[in-house]
Amino acid sequence: MTLTFALAFDHRNSLRRDFMRLAAQPTAEQHATMVEAKGIVADALIAAAPQVEPDSPVLLIDHEYGGRFVAGAQTAGIKVAMPVEESGQAELRYLCDGHPERIIAAHHPDYVKVLIRYNPDGGTDMNARQRGRLRELSDWLEGRPERLMLELLVPPEPAQLAAVGHDQGRFDRETRADLTVTAIDQIAGDGLRPALWKIEGPESLQDAARIAGAVRSANSGAGCLVLGRGADDAAVRRWLAIAAATDGFTGFAVGRTIWWDALKGFAGGGDRDAAVRAVTARYLDLVRCYRAAT
Repeated sequence: MTLTFALAFDHRNSLRRDFMRLAAQPTAEQHATMVEAKGIVADALIAAAPQVEPDSPVLLIDHEYGGRFVAGAQTAGIKVAMPVEESGQAELRYLCDGHPERIIAAHHPDYVKVLIRYNPDGGTDMNARQRGRLRELSDWLEGRPERLMLELLVPPEPAQLAAVGHDQGRFDRETRADLTVTAIDQIAGDGLRPALWKIEGPESLQDAARIAGAVRSANSGAGCLVLGRGADDAAVRRWLAIAAATDGFTGFAVGRTIWWDALKGFAGGGDRDAAVRAVTARYLDLVRCYRAAT
């Protein structure tokens, strides 16, 4: 089985807000810094790729700040995934005034990535609208070479959080897996068949198996990628170990845990080549971690 190791840097809203600490639109210089940061991560993955084979390195990058680096990654033999949703929205909305096909036609990524926040106990009408928008994109992709990568986030509803004493950790351990399985069942029940599902880190082998089972029951050829959620290194390694030991999980899609420190150093005046080497090293370290647990 070929594994997929995605280096995720499709961050846009969080890049402006959390990384750059911007309260307004970026200046030309700030915009250039964010573009250069995307280039560092792209170069890091290109450098790492020969050590990942025969598994698949994937660059998950956006068109807004990272579009100029897509062709170089593709020339280097790296698969590319690109987001087509507006960043930071509670409800799914597509870029380009609702015409995600424009991004796909411009860059021809291997994967079309969509992030959806979906709690099955949340707003019924909103969930139905989101499934409908996913279905429109899925129908458009039918017969095309690009495949759908769906990032499923299950944020707690207020009552769900109150039931665990407003403890996000307890929600993750006790509640999220059940909701994730139900969300997968509802999305797949609407006829949607993503090739890859990006899944929040499972807290146990049992949770991971149930989530992967829900995905596989809808589409036996689909795989799950565990995402990093910007968590600390120890948490990400724990999630990777659980996922790697579970049939149906086929790799990871991790971003901030890999590149945050290196890019902070670069943005503070550090050396670009040193930042590339640091991102390369951290990415390959997580690849080794996942492989060791498989």
